Amino acid sequence: MEVLIVHFRSAPAGGLQKQRVNVDPLDSAGTDGVSLEIAKRQASLESMGHKVAICSAYDWADFAIPALEFDSEEVMLMMRNLFGPGLVDFASEAELKSAFDASLLELRQELGKVITDFKPDILFVHNMLSLPVHPVATVALTDLLRETRLPCAAIHHDVLSEGAYKFTPTCDFAKSILEEYFPPVLPNLRHWTINSHNQMALKNKGIQAEVIHDTMDFNQKLDTAEQARIRATLRGKYGIKPNDIVLFVGARIVPNKQTELAGHLTEVLQRFRPEMVGKRLYTGEVFSDLNRVVLVLAGRPERAFIDYQKKVFDLFDTLKIVWKYIGGDVRPYRSEDEGLYALYPDFYAIADFVLYPTGWEGFGNQLLEAFASGLPVAVFEYPVFKEDIAPRGVKVVSLGDILLPERDYMGLVQIPVEVLTRAAREIIAVLTCPERLSRITDHNIMVGKRCFSFDVLRAHLDEALTWARLIKGQKVDEVQRNQDS
Repeated sequence: MEVLIVHFRSAPAGGLQKQRVNVDPLDSAGTDGVSLEIAKRQASLESMGHKVAICSAYDWADFAIPALEFDSEEVMLMMRNLFGPGLVDFASEAELKSAFDASLLELRQELGKVITDFKPDILFVHNMLSLPVHPVATVALTDLLRETRLPCAAIHHDVLSEGAYKFTPTCDFAKSILEEYFPPVLPNLRHWTINSHNQMALKNKGIQAEVIHDTMDFNQKLDTAEQARIRATLRGKYGIKPNDIVLFVGARIVPNKQTELAGHLTEVLQRFRPEMVGKRLYTGEVFSDLNRVVLVLAGRPERAFIDYQKKVFDLFDTLKIVWKYIGGDVRPYRSEDEGLYALYPDFYAIADFVLYPTGWEGFGNQLLEAFASGLPVAVFEYPVFKEDIAPRGVKVVSLGDILLPERDYMGLVQIPVEVLTRAAREIIAVLTCPERLSRITDHNIMVGKRCFSFDVLRAHLDEALTWARLIKGQKVDEVQRNQDS
């Protein structure tokens, strides 16, 4: 079958060393969780014998439509007038609607040409029909689905009711868009979501959705020699000694990820540094009085939250911890000649312990990456972790699930110092006991293979393709009936 996958952003297919023209250092450049999940679906579908094309804003997509980018001046203007403080750039609601319709016509034509040229049997649409960060794109795509009646599986990574997202309509036109299109209801559209929390939220809106969690290829990993080579290369590049302890954050630097908590945990662990001197680490290296605890940040920022990133970096300097931001070298592929590496699996090779302090996550892509990399993880127990991941039996160091009621002077979140202290001592215990570390990581890989593997993903994809064939068959039958009459 011919499968078209549509999203605002995407990663290059198969991790090809193909760069975007003018990669913006202030966007995710195909390293965001949704883009990575798209790449996994493409790889799985192609391994099943299907032809797959990607449509996104990025020029490394098979069908590139730059107007799909949501982080643009035109889209931000539309967003602040639909869901911002009010009609700040238009004289009236009618003028806003006129501008919306003009953009809609143009984007609808571009998307329609992709469908005409590729002739897909099914569309997989990620987030475009559930999260109103680019409403023009959502309406354009929905109109085309309604017109063509192509089978479409919509994967809702994020939905309107999530605490991380607030959209307050400025006028009746904006309200009607939210009500009709997020998500739309069509006979040729089925709904998937990545967690049970969102499944219930959609059910409350009268929409039945199936749950398909994020997945990982737990069989794809660097061999021992390659892992050691990349670890040594990257540690050397960033001035990190072989027996320094690296705490690693791979998530993007945006407010819901609560990156500041990683700094606070590093600071507490750093206080215990004298207690670690002379101890043998799980690697066999001895931690000496010349070694450091280093926080490494590999997640890229987003333009809309650059002020948050600055606050976090200022906090790290205030805490006097050793930290390094390496997100500028992160791509969805490896190009060692240019000094560029993939987040997974490459950059995880630098790490000893992964920190995942996120407060809200649709699922937890970087958490699965940590498990698959064979690394222990410290986790702030965000809602989806407690509901969908912890019950599977994974083993992590807990950062609790409670924030202090007061934020710091920069408006950043905090957790109790006793929680940080307990977590820091657990991290030391794991890093200085190879048997304990192996028990944890081997167990998490076993759980991952059982619950979040590509075998699970392929089963869902196969079922969706069977459904699409049925929908298309019904459409052909209806056309034939109309012709006969």
